[in-house]
Amino acid sequence: MVHPNRPFLRSVGMMIGAIVGVGVFGLPYAFAQSGFGLGLLELLFLSGMLTVLQLMMGEIVVQTPGHHRLVNYVGIYVGKLWKWVTLVILSFGIWGAMLAYMVVGGALLHLLLAPFFGGEPAVYSYLLAGIACVLIFGGLAMAARIEYLVVGALLFLFTFIILASVPSMEIANFATFDLREFFIPYGVILFSLAGLGIVPELKDVLGKKHKRHINSVICLAMFVIVLLYALFALAVVGVTGTATTPMAFDGLVPMLDGTFRVVGALLGSLSILSIYMVLGIELLNTFKFDFDLGHWTAWVLVSIVPIVLFAVGMREFIDIIGFVGSVFVGVLGILVALSYWFMRRQGICQTHHCINFPAPLTWLIILIFSAGIIWEVSTVFVK
Repeated sequence: MVHPNRPFLRSVGMMIGAIVGVGVFGLPYAFAQSGFGLGLLELLFLSGMLTVLQLMMGEIVVQTPGHHRLVNYVGIYVGKLWKWVTLVILSFGIWGAMLAYMVVGGALLHLLLAPFFGGEPAVYSYLLAGIACVLIFGGLAMAARIEYLVVGALLFLFTFIILASVPSMEIANFATFDLREFFIPYGVILFSLAGLGIVPELKDVLGKKHKRHINSVICLAMFVIVLLYALFALAVVGVTGTATTPMAFDGLVPMLDGTFRVVGALLGSLSILSIYMVLGIELLNTFKFDFDLGHWTAWVLVSIVPIVLFAVGMREFIDIIGFVGSVFVGVLGILVALSYWFMRRQGICQTHHCINFPAPLTWLIILIFSAGIIWEVSTVFVK
């Protein structure tokens, strides 16, 4: 007999595992550039906005009959053309993220294992992708079981890093404030909190008896994630200040001890493997359920693209990860808000109770994302 809390806890763990990834390591650097206080305010504001979007997505998932994923929900409520737009954006966003994680994950595994086994970082990138592909093939059931354990390990390791940093923290490192760098944390925060596509998976893990708890899952998972991010950024910036590196933990190594090198590399490797797997399953299920591809065909398509891109030399993708976060998460956020807007105006919410987010809030979210997309694209052309 399944304990009634187990699906709930697995869902919380899976959502945390789907969101917490390599993006968290960019937060301290972004906060150090703008000033910790300003970065923290942006984190709280954007996390609140994304929590509302997750709740909107949760309403769409619970109220809409059938078995769908993000792409199909957009097609149902916004239009068939936008279903294909969403597929393209979601696919390239996930493949791009998987490629970036493959590059960084290989570097972290190399840092962790090369002293024992030797080899180049690229070898470890292929190793990480290979392990993740096996896990992706196992599908949702395997992901839910593994995420439950991995998230526990991640929380322990993050706690270790935070506590290990406390003795070396300096209050002066939090005194910086640069309003000119206000937008630096924007894309990094969005990327680190991205996970709109995981909500339909939560419905499956919760099952029919518990699907109404999806809003509680979303709120609890987002609270844990934001608290974790804030404490991690606090610890790293407190130790390294304006010298904080883009990957955060490598800058802590010379200021702490050799043990941190191993713990940091292990933390990063687990995070990246976890998010790589869940993102792959998200895209796999999109191809299967929304476009009727067979399991093998969908799995090969999901798995092979990042590996091929890596093999042909696209190994600096991390340089544009802020662009991927700002633009792709922004577009998907707009499409989710529009889907919720159209669902609220259909008969489904006249026969079922729906969360009634005010219309101005919906359009404010769309406006913010639109402004962020325009800003990010314009800065790329200016550069």
